[in-house]
Order: sequence, then C-alpha cells, then structure tokens
Amino acid sequence: MTPVQADNYRILFVEAPYSYGGGDLVVGKYFPLGIGYLASYMRSHGAQVRIFQAGPGDHDAQLLSAIREFQPDMACISVMTPSYPRAAALCREIKAAHGCVTVLGGHHVSAVGTEVLAQCGHADYAVAGEGENALLALVAALRNGDTDLSHVPGLVWRDADGAARQNPQADQIADLDALPFPARDLVDMSRYRLHSYIDFGKRSATMITSRGCPFKCMFCSSWLTMGSKYRFRSVENIMEEIRELTGRWGVDHIVFEDDTMTLKRERMLSLCAELERMQNRPTWYCLSRVDSMDLELARAMKRAGCRMVNFGIESGSPEILKKIGKKISLDKAREAVSACDRAGLRTQCTFIVGFPYDTRETMAMTWEAARAINPSIAIFFPLTPYPGTRVFNEHLDKSRRPQSVAEWERFLMTANTSGVSVHSEFSGAQLRAIADRYNRKFFLRPAKALHLLKTAHGIEDIMRLARGAVYLAHAAVKKQ
Repeated sequence: MTPVQADNYRILFVEAPYSYGGGDLVVGKYFPLGIGYLASYMRSHGAQVRIFQAGPGDHDAQLLSAIREFQPDMACISVMTPSYPRAAALCREIKAAHGCVTVLGGHHVSAVGTEVLAQCGHADYAVAGEGENALLALVAALRNGDTDLSHVPGLVWRDADGAARQNPQADQIADLDALPFPARDLVDMSRYRLHSYIDFGKRSATMITSRGCPFKCMFCSSWLTMGSKYRFRSVENIMEEIRELTGRWGVDHIVFEDDTMTLKRERMLSLCAELERMQNRPTWYCLSRVDSMDLELARAMKRAGCRMVNFGIESGSPEILKKIGKKISLDKAREAVSACDRAGLRTQCTFIVGFPYDTRETMAMTWEAARAINPSIAIFFPLTPYPGTRVFNEHLDKSRRPQSVAEWERFLMTANTSGVSVHSEFSGAQLRAIADRYNRKFFLRPAKALHLLKTAHGIEDIMRLARGAVYLAHAAVKKQ
C-alpha cells in the first residue's frame, strides 16, 4: 500500500502575532482560517498537525515550549505584511531552539516572493499563492529527499548556489467543497473574539464561503494569494459548516470573511432561504459591494439573521473612484446603504485618504460623502501602499521600498510609526492625522450616537458600542 504523502510528518502551524496599537477595547483576535484550512488539509493526507495558540503571558516562551513538546519536522508561519518582522524573528528563534524546517506563507510572501528568503535567512522556504497543494507537494519532496524543488508549485526556495527562486503557482482548487473544514478542534475556540463593532453574539466565529477576487482595486492585494477568479462553495456545504459551528462549538454569530459575499446573487438568496429555515440559526455579518446589494436581497439577508453589512466605498471623488479601479458610483453607494437601512441592517463603510491623486478638496469630498451616505459606522484609513498592489508597484519609488526586515517594520502605519506615503504633498503622519480627524468627526456626533443606539440589539450590543465609543473618545483626546 502506497503511504499517504505526508504520513506521520509533524507540522506546527503558527500565526505571526501583530499588535493593533492600543485598540484592545474594540479589536478582537480571530481564528486564523488560512492556517485552519492548511492544518485540516495536511491532516487529511496523514500529517500530524498542531496549531500553536498563545495564552496570556510571553508568546515566544509559550511557542518554544510547544515546539519542545511537539518536536515538529516543520514549522509553518502565516505572515501578513504587518506581521512580517515578527515572523522573521520567530524563524530565528525556532531555528535556534529546534532546527526544524521553517516555511513562511501568506499575503506578504505572495506579494514579494524571493525577497522574503533574501531578507529572512532563517526561513528555509516560502509558499506563494494558495497553500494546500503547494505545502503537500513540498512535504512529499522533502520526504523523498529531492534536491531540485523546481517542481513544487508556488515554492520560493534557494538553489545550490543559494539564489532565491520562485516556482509558478499551483492550479487553484476548483472544488472548494472537497476541502475539509478548518481544524478548529486544535485550538481553544473560546479564546477568539471578533472586533466589538461587528460582534453580535456570545460566542462568535469566522467562516469563508468563496475564494478569489476579480476586481484588483489599486490599493488591495487580496487577489494575490487566492487569485482573481471567484470560486464558490455550495450552499449545502456552507450550511454543513454552519451547523457544525452552532452545534459543536456553540457559535451564535458568524463573520463571513469573503471579499464579496453577495457577488453571486442567486447563491446568496438560496443561502438566506436555508438560514431562514434553520432552527437556532446564528446571526451574521458579511462584506458586500454597493453594486451587488438591493432592497430585496437586504430584506432576505435580514430575515436570515444578518445584522450588519460592510461596503468599501473608499473615496468621495467620482474621478478617483475611476482611477483606483473601484468600479462603483456614489449614487449606488447611497442606494445600497439606504436599502440596508430600510431592511433593518446596520451598515459599515470604509474610506481611504491619501491616494496619489488626492487633494485636500477630494479628501474633503470623501468626508462629505461619508456624512451624506451616513452608514451606521464609517471608518477612515490612511492609504498604505501594500506590496503587490498597483499603488506599491506604480506609485512608490523603488528607492523607498523596504530592503530589509527592519525597513518593513518602519514601512507601515502603526501606533509607533507613521508609515510610508505615496502622496507628493502629504506625509504618512499627515494622512493618519486626517483619517483620525474624520473618524472623530463622524462618530462624535450626538445624532450618530442616537442612530447607533436605534440599531442596537439588546444590552450586550449596547455595551459593545460603548466600548468602541470609549476607545474613540480616548483616541480623540490623545490626538488633540
């Protein structure tokens, strides 16, 4: 009998931690779905897997203790651009403590590829793009003693001369229903909680029902890992996971992390119909686009348990919306938010200041658009030129692109750094100050507080809103 490709291979999955910079009142810690899928997939192919989950206290000490106990053959670290410096440090610590194979994966790797291995000497490999088939092929190659890894899809590796090479990515998984559900049994689910302003339950969880995004907005890199073609799970498969979440884990609220949950309208209506018939159905939150929302759909979602919908609007300037590839209109944005309001759904809209084409006037237009559209919650962000985006590739001078792990740490806008601006007239610090001012102006209005209270669902929801208000008030005082 031929052994399973990863039979008894021991893999520890780790999510590199990242601090949001003082937002603990409203910012939650999410179960890492990407790691969860990889763990369940590798387990289904015979591997022994663990997901590292830190408790209170010293994260790195707990990780090293887990490594000594599990003795993994491989440590796989999930890394977003904000967590890349910590991921590099974890590779170094893991190598020093145990010497197992270290692999980085996630959005940052998909964006910069070979630069990761050039900058992070303690990472043995990195995986770009969708990870399941690529990781399985890597484990099989290592077990076979292959020295030429050019056949492993999506792999970033070093050849005999030490030069970093990147292989073409694997074909994307067409049948998402064939994937096992994320390995939530490997963690304590009670340790995870959602951001307070989108959490409507006593025990919440995340799910994803599709992969890919075809829109390629100039500021977004989500398509780099999962591709630009949307792939959808069936309604039956989605409902099976929902029933597992509610029945096995006691979940009563779900955040769907799809880039656009509502893109396939008939599938969405079918899912809503199934949820409406479900006993003890959970409440839920999702992301949508303003051009895929209407009153009929909003009402169906409300009946099915939806409490809140997110729309990315980004700019109040029609010209900038065209230039960034958003492909929406402000009229449609007003219609979509109005439809949700009429259906009884809370809305959250996101906006960005600091596009290369922005002026003081267009940023003021963005504020005015948010005020006029008047979602339940509006959040303004300063533009961050994430690697792999058109903003990064076309508008960030090569001399300003990070060449080391330390430079990446200073690149992003966090509590300690102002980040990099691609705007010729506004620095990162100035753009962050503009976004902060707009956030304060939007939320610290008596009419907005009353609007939010009218959408509250019980005392617990009011308490969550109050925590967010305290955080915003604290931030307002700090920024004055």
